Amino acid sequence: MIVRFKTLLCGVITSVLMLSANIVSAKDQAPILMPVPASLVQSAQALTIDRPLVLSLTGLSSQRSAFVKTYYQQQFSDFGYQVAPVTSGSALPINVTVQAPQASTSQYPRLNQNEHYQLRINNTGIDISATSDFGALHALSTLSQLLYFARDSRELALLQIDDSPRFPWRGLLLDSVRHFLSIPAIERQLRGMAAAKLNVFHWHLTDDQGWRYASAAYPKLHQLASDGQYYTQAEIKHIVEYASNLGIRVVPEFDVPGHASAIAVAYPELMTQVKPYQMEDDWGIFEPLLDPSKPEVYVFIDAIVAELAELFPDPYLHIGGDEVHPKHWQDSKRVQAYMRTHKLNTSADLQAHFNTKVQAILRRHNKKMMGWDEIFHPALDQDVMIQSWRGKASLSQIAAQGYPALLSAGFYIDQPQPTAYHYRNEPLDTGLPTAHPLNDNEAIQAWDFTMPRLKGSAVRGKLVLVSSQQTLNHVYLQLNDRPFKQARLDSRLVPPEAGLSRLNATIDSWMGPTRAELTLNPESGLTGRILIGNAVYPVTGKLDTQFTRADFTNMPFQSAMSTQTQHNILGGEATLWSELVTEHNLDVRSWPRLFAIAERLWSARQYSDPTNMYRRLLPISDFADAIGLHHQKQFRQGLKRLLAKHDSPHNLALLMRFAEQLEPASYYTRHHIKYQQGLYHQNAPLDSFVDYLPIESHTLITLNQKLAQFKGGEKTALEDILRILRTWNADYADLTTLLTKTPSLRALLPQLKLAKTSNEIALSIARRCKIQTPISPSETRLLIATLREPQSQMQEIVVASTLFTESLLATCGDPVR
Repeated sequence: MIVRFKTLLCGVITSVLMLSANIVSAKDQAPILMPVPASLVQSAQALTIDRPLVLSLTGLSSQRSAFVKTYYQQQFSDFGYQVAPVTSGSALPINVTVQAPQASTSQYPRLNQNEHYQLRINNTGIDISATSDFGALHALSTLSQLLYFARDSRELALLQIDDSPRFPWRGLLLDSVRHFLSIPAIERQLRGMAAAKLNVFHWHLTDDQGWRYASAAYPKLHQLASDGQYYTQAEIKHIVEYASNLGIRVVPEFDVPGHASAIAVAYPELMTQVKPYQMEDDWGIFEPLLDPSKPEVYVFIDAIVAELAELFPDPYLHIGGDEVHPKHWQDSKRVQAYMRTHKLNTSADLQAHFNTKVQAILRRHNKKMMGWDEIFHPALDQDVMIQSWRGKASLSQIAAQGYPALLSAGFYIDQPQPTAYHYRNEPLDTGLPTAHPLNDNEAIQAWDFTMPRLKGSAVRGKLVLVSSQQTLNHVYLQLNDRPFKQARLDSRLVPPEAGLSRLNATIDSWMGPTRAELTLNPESGLTGRILIGNAVYPVTGKLDTQFTRADFTNMPFQSAMSTQTQHNILGGEATLWSELVTEHNLDVRSWPRLFAIAERLWSARQYSDPTNMYRRLLPISDFADAIGLHHQKQFRQGLKRLLAKHDSPHNLALLMRFAEQLEPASYYTRHHIKYQQGLYHQNAPLDSFVDYLPIESHTLITLNQKLAQFKGGEKTALEDILRILRTWNADYADLTTLLTKTPSLRALLPQLKLAKTSNEIALSIARRCKIQTPISPSETRLLIATLREPQSQMQEIVVASTLFTESLLATCGDPVR
């Protein structure tokens, strides 16, 4: 069948694309698929779906087969297709064949399993072939997207897909501790993961704020330290089976020796300081630590691991191990004596000693250890999996020493960040190994600067400029003693003034897309701002007059990865910590951007074009809604709750259009504002407008794409921009009335005022741009000052349309020479 089908297509193929998102269909349209498949061959012909679909499964395990058939028949029916229960001559067959038939009982997914599949659409039906159940599941996920986007035309282009993932570990961490997540909410995320081809559910079950599973061995954990919110063992087994049927592994996290406040409440005798403890409901890092010198601690760990081994069949068990505050160890005479006995010089040595004991316990229960960066130590066996939240430098160092490693830094979706930032976050990208060699005619200049934050220490940085004959050749940025990165230079927005140099430079840092907009004056120093995503932070600094060419040569850069180092990086995990996440906005925070992260881990690394990604992500958002994810529903329901008695279709539409101009503040800005307000804790309400606001405005994405098209010479794009700006402008009077009379929305009036001002400026710029009327440097400075002054006051909600207005001004304003 495969050979015949391939031969049939040879005469009609119009495009053969390997690893390509730019696939040409019969109607010159690319199929909207996310992740991009490894290979796709497409025909100019199409299969018309004019009969009921019938799904036939051969070779799958019996339990999974029944689940899959019911699941996808319902999904196809939800898309509007007729579905037949059994094969007949009048039905259109979808034949799924697993080449190596599975055992009659369901097999749990494992690391490095074969996930390859082939999907062929021919003149008579759809054929799927896979080596395992799990490849077949991925094929059905791909087919689901194809069918969804063909639901109006009822036509599928004849094609063949040959697909498998680049990385074997493609995960999502959900934090059920800080805010509890119900079983239905978790099931929904698992269904979304399957649609995006994510294959590991990392379940964070224990932390300072709660213990979330029922322990038979140590029952006071859930009785005293869960506030009654925990999963029964039956519920856990159900989730493991449900995930397995979708092809998803479940890895639990049991956090030791730190993040142990909940353990301290239930069993204080296991702690370094034995005293009564209360439930912790604040967010942050806390001092209670298990006592590594007590034998009963290891008896406790052994019993918990034994329970988890029964509940979770996956070979890996995550022990956390991050953010250990050593004060209690340092203050304990017992622990200090234990360290001297075992020749342990530092708290890090003690944690590594503790981890070797925990690893031995895991081995007795046929489990492999997994943990965050901090557990890394050469004393551990090399099958320990390290999950890096500290960044690519840490990831590279760990993998270079032979340890399997995962990247999570850059995939923290609890932070509001642009999807494009996550999409650029390549696990194997190590940055520049060294700075470029200096030429004799090149001069260097270095500046030190400080960026204060609302919580925690300020970020300190160094800016290094390389120039020749007053031309800036290269810019390098370093933040908090991390490796230097070469910055991308952006066009200057504000015209220069006498004696001043202006610089706009961008890197991706651990905080997010980081854009430095700086004024450099050797006499008065460095001033300006740094934008982390959409959040504005002031920055000041001074010239480093001691910086030499030798210092430049010795600047630290991230080392290049060897082939073996790259081999040890097995993929990555998105993480959704739940300080500011509840069931009511869980999906808003996760989808659809998890599809882009999934593509980064599944598809070839060469696909990093954000324009192409967003072209597919926006319709994928509607697909995600159609398969039952709640990101759109939660947004609408949140706004309807806030409108209360003023809820009506007109008012809801007004508020949704206003939301198009707004975004939650990027990075951890919201967390830090909550901390300053005394609301950084488990009981703080999370039911305001910002809690339902999508991470990115799809309309602003569209506006920026249209602006790029206009800059590229497509003049009609400016009309599209004007159309959106006029629509917003028509709303402001009604919005003012609505917000004023609605108590739960009244706090948005300052944002409305700024949005209105920004939009008036944008309309004026666009109109002048249309008739090619120049904007003088003095006008530009005044407009920039008008837009930026309100941005200096940090808020949880950012009027992100002001940043678009600035970009519009940079495009249409008087060119800077």
